Amino acid sequence: MTGCNSSDRDPVPKGPVMLVDQDGHPDLTRFHELVNEQAAFSKEHLYTLHTQWFGPRGMFALVGEEIEQLGRQAPVLDGVRKLQTAQRLQEAEQAVTYALAQSNRRGAAVNPFKGRSREALCCVVFDESGGYTLVERYAAYEAIRQCDANFFIKLIATTRGVVERRIVFRGLLEHYDRLLPIEKSIYPDGYRAAQQAHLDREEQLYGALTLDDDVVTLLETLSPVDLLERVQRPADPVS
Repeated sequence: MTGCNSSDRDPVPKGPVMLVDQDGHPDLTRFHELVNEQAAFSKEHLYTLHTQWFGPRGMFALVGEEIEQLGRQAPVLDGVRKLQTAQRLQEAEQAVTYALAQSNRRGAAVNPFKGRSREALCCVVFDESGGYTLVERYAAYEAIRQCDANFFIKLIATTRGVVERRIVFRGLLEHYDRLLPIEKSIYPDGYRAAQQAHLDREEQLYGALTLDDDVVTLLETLSPVDLLERVQRPADPVS
């Protein structure tokens, strides 16, 4: 993402980048390339770009507003009309259907990007060379927002009925570490250090947190209650 001028709204469609390898595992290569590309920019520049695209008056807000007002005639859908293959048109139309539903232009529709890994979704949203239309990038961003919301709901649920917060602070650190630099740009300076200090204090009180996988992955298959049961707690906290 280099800005928000008219040329950035929809690059010439070229066909989406494949994000899954032959074994079915997400290909993280492009994601890490995006990390390195964005790391070259200052936090101030990344914050500006974040505001231009994802702020309350940003490009993706404009997508929703235009589709709500104009439906399929919205200028933000111009990229879909330029697609030249039946397969790409079919793929993009799924995103259009979802966007129309989000803007109350039709009944509920499933986000076509639902179920993809966060890294794969980031490659759709943030990689302008990927050949995705603006409405597809909008749908992918909504999928990221929903994925993050689901994670935080489960993470907070791990605090019910207990006083310790080791899982929460570990989860916050893991989530932050998965973000692209542009996403991190809206966090306050020292955010990660603060969460690490909270986790260190909790582990001094309740012992080191021992898990067989990261919190993000575990909460995809376990309920918050089940995850809590896996946490090893000493009988008496260290004072």
